[in-house]
Amino acid sequence: MEPDRRLKPHSRLPLFLIGLLLALQLLQPDDVWVVALVGLGLAVGLSYLWARSLRNGVVVERLSKGAWVVVGDSLTEQFVLHNHALWPVLWATVHDASTIPGYAIDRAVAAASGSSTEWETRGTCTQRGIFTLGPWSVEMGDPFGLFDVTIAYPEVRTLMVYPRAMHLPDIQLPRGTAGGAARRTQATPQATDLSNYVRPYVPGDSLHAVHWRKTAQHQALMVRQFDVEPVGDLWLLLDLDAGVQAGQGAESTLEYGVILAASLAAQHLGQNRAVGLAAFGKEPVILPPQPGKAQLWPILRGLAQVDAGEEWPLARALRQIGPELGRGRTLLAITPSQNSDWVGEMLRLKRRDIAPAVLLLDRGSFLDQSSPELSAFGGLLADHNIPVHVIDKSYVFRPVAPLKRRRTVLKTLGGHGRVVPVEVEEEV
Repeated sequence: MEPDRRLKPHSRLPLFLIGLLLALQLLQPDDVWVVALVGLGLAVGLSYLWARSLRNGVVVERLSKGAWVVVGDSLTEQFVLHNHALWPVLWATVHDASTIPGYAIDRAVAAASGSSTEWETRGTCTQRGIFTLGPWSVEMGDPFGLFDVTIAYPEVRTLMVYPRAMHLPDIQLPRGTAGGAARRTQATPQATDLSNYVRPYVPGDSLHAVHWRKTAQHQALMVRQFDVEPVGDLWLLLDLDAGVQAGQGAESTLEYGVILAASLAAQHLGQNRAVGLAAFGKEPVILPPQPGKAQLWPILRGLAQVDAGEEWPLARALRQIGPELGRGRTLLAITPSQNSDWVGEMLRLKRRDIAPAVLLLDRGSFLDQSSPELSAFGGLLADHNIPVHVIDKSYVFRPVAPLKRRRTVLKTLGGHGRVVPVEVEEEV
């Protein structure tokens, strides 16, 4: 997309002065008016030529790769200003309208005629969500400050910041049961008592699972495949009812709930369990359970976008998702709500051979208040044999063992100054 290049007078005062000097020369001729008129005219003319040269000859590149990062990741961008004009850029100010919290690229640079100037900006992504990089603009001017040059770059790039999976306390969930006598088959490096066979290697398989004898026979990598005992799929239901949320920003029940959902998904997917997500807020998110670590990224993508809404109290969300669950599944509700109306919905699901559990956020702790009713509410759930685990504001999240991903980064070649994209594998 071509940038919008504009040149305009910084002020109408020089034109007014030229008009005034012309009038004075006509009314009362004098060499002083002539000298002043010639000097001012030369300054205005020189400034205009300088500014027009900058408008037509300056190009700024913004180089960034990737459309997503994880909370805590650093965001790095490379900027290069090429000055093809006949005049030097004495100052150029970059202004950015990006929406990433705490990230700014605004700065001033200079460049001689026929040269380039490059710089790098860095920031840390501290908040999950969908943000934009751009639009942005570059402002310049002549040495006398008579004309302003603006080059506006309208392109906008979307950046998704995923929540980061964290270590969790020991949360024992009911396992549920898989329907019938079916078994799920997974690649695993540990031998079991169940039958096994081999299959071709696919990217992401552990090298510990490689069957070297079969690899030699087939002349291709083959991995062991073991049957795993049946276990019910896990549904994570994140309560996004705005009426029960408490706290602000990162220290809120909403953000704690998102982190807990992301962490539970990473944990159970890593244990070869199929995990799904349901979240009813401003925009519903429903992801049916799937096994494998590839399922983690759709779940994180859904969690990155969720926000609390007014129309989905937990009881309604349970009624809505109930028909989707199926017999033998496990449902974990993550909620700060202590309204007893949704407990009845949990019991109805339990009668349908669905194993419910609750991860209860201590709402009072996020308001810096005591929660005397919390124990009674937990006792109500326990009386109905619904496992409940309580998390309060004081719980310290620690990142899990890093996950690996591939992404494109920008590297500057030493001695040449040329910026090239490079594929790297990194931990997140």
